[in-house]
Amino acid sequence: MDSTSHDTGTHGIGTHGASAPLPSITGTRNGFVGVLALMIVIESLSGVVQGYLNPILPALGPVFDIDAPTINGIFLISNISFAVFTPLISRLGDSYGYRLVLRGSTVMVAIGALLMAFVPSLPTIILGVVLITGVVGFIPLMMGILRITHPDSIRTGVSYLIGTLMITIGVGGLIAGILGAINPLHGFWIGVPFALAALICSFFLPDAGTPTHEPLALAPMSACLIGLITFVAGLSQGPDFGWKNWKTIALLVVGVGLLSLWGRLDSRSSESTRRFIDLRLLKRRSLRSVSLATFFFGFASISYFGTNGIFLNSEVSAAGYGFGFSPMLIAVVLAAASVLSLLSSVVTAPLMSRWSERNALVLAGGILAIGFAVMMLGHDSIVAYILGFGLFNLALGMYQSATRALSVEGVPVTETAGAAGLNELALSVGIAVGAAVIKLISSATVTDSGTISPTGLTLIWSSLLVAALIAAVAGSRYPATINPTTKEAAL
Repeated sequence: MDSTSHDTGTHGIGTHGASAPLPSITGTRNGFVGVLALMIVIESLSGVVQGYLNPILPALGPVFDIDAPTINGIFLISNISFAVFTPLISRLGDSYGYRLVLRGSTVMVAIGALLMAFVPSLPTIILGVVLITGVVGFIPLMMGILRITHPDSIRTGVSYLIGTLMITIGVGGLIAGILGAINPLHGFWIGVPFALAALICSFFLPDAGTPTHEPLALAPMSACLIGLITFVAGLSQGPDFGWKNWKTIALLVVGVGLLSLWGRLDSRSSESTRRFIDLRLLKRRSLRSVSLATFFFGFASISYFGTNGIFLNSEVSAAGYGFGFSPMLIAVVLAAASVLSLLSSVVTAPLMSRWSERNALVLAGGILAIGFAVMMLGHDSIVAYILGFGLFNLALGMYQSATRALSVEGVPVTETAGAAGLNELALSVGIAVGAAVIKLISSATVTDSGTISPTGLTLIWSSLLVAALIAAVAGSRYPATINPTTKEAAL
C-alpha cells in the first residue's frame, strides 16, 4: 500500500460549507493501470507545451520583428498565468468535480496548442501562452480522481505522472528545437498530436464522486489572484524597472498586502465562513512542512535552468567560464538529464514507503545541495559539471514526486485538489522568488562585456545550495509515521 486515504473531520479542520458524501469507489489493479495510462497521456501534453516554450519564444524575434523586452513580456504573461490558474483550477475541481474541470482544462490547453500551431501570429501566440498554462491543474485534479478511485495507489500514480512530466519537458524541448531549427514556428507542431490525444483521453477518465458545488468566495479569491498577479509582476520586472523604482516597490507592496489579506480571510476559524482555499489546512504539520520544503525546492531548482543554459553556452575566452555548447547541444543535455528525473521520480514512492517520507525529503534536499556544490567546485571540468547537473536532476524528480504526493495525505478528501494546488502555488512562488534572486545577483555582478562575472555565478550557486539545505531542513520537520493506521494521528 503506497498511501492512505483519510476522512474529513480530523484535527478540527472541516471543509468549506456542506461537504459531499465521500464516495466508496475502489478499483482493481488493472483498473488503476488503465486510468494511469490515460493520465500519462494527458500529462504528456503538459510536459511538451512547457518544454517547447523556452526554445521557441526567444527565437520569435526575427519572425514577428519583436525585441527582447517584448519576448520577456510574453514570458511574464506566462509566469503570471501559471500563478493565477494554479489555485483557481484546483479550487474549481473541489467544487465542481475533478473530471469535469480536468476535461475543461484539457480543452483549454488543446485550444492554445492548436492556435499556436495552425494560426501563428503574435496575438494568437500570446493567447495560446495563456491558455496552455491550464496545465497547472492537471496533476492536482488527477490526484483528486486517484485519491477517490484508487486511494492505495496515489503515491505510485503521482510518481509516474511526475516522471512523465520530467521526460516530456526534456524531449519536447529537444524535438521543438529540431523542428524549429529553420522556422521557429514549426516547433509548435509538436504539441498538436499530444493535444488531440490528451483531449480524447480526458473523456475516458472515471467519475470521482459527488462535487460539493460550493460557490467561489469572491473576496478572498480576488485578494489571492490579484495579489499573485502584482507580486509575480513585481518580482519579474524588478531587474528591468530597478529594485528601487517606485513601480517595482508598488507592485510588491500591493502584492504582499493582498496576499496577506487573503491569508487572513481564508484562515478564519469560523465554520460558516466561505473560503477560496481553506488555509486552515496549513495548521497540519505535515502540509506546512511540505509546503515550506516545496517553496525552497522551487527556489533552488527550476529557477536555475536559465543560468544553466547561459553557463553551458558561454565561452571561456569571453566570460571566463562555460563550454561553448550550442543551443541544440544544450537541449540534448536537458533531454538526457530528464531521464534521471524520470528514474528518481518512479523510485520515490517505494522509497518513501520503505525508508520514510521524512528521509526521502531530506535526501532530495541533500542531493540537490551536493549537486550545486559539485557544479560550483568543478565548473572548470565538463565531467564534474555534468555530474553535478545529473545530481540536480535526480533531486528534481525525487522532490517533485514526494512533495506532490504528500501534499494531500491527511487532508479531507473534498479538499484534495485545493491542498495539491496550495503545494503547486508554493512551488510557483518559490520559482519566481528564486528567479528574482538570480536576476538580482546577475545584474549586480554583470561585466563590461555583458556577461555574469565568475563571482556572480559562485554567488548564484551558493544561494541555491543554501536554499536546497533549507528545503532539506523543512522536509525533516515532516512528522514521523509508524504505519498507515497511525499516520493520521501523527499528522
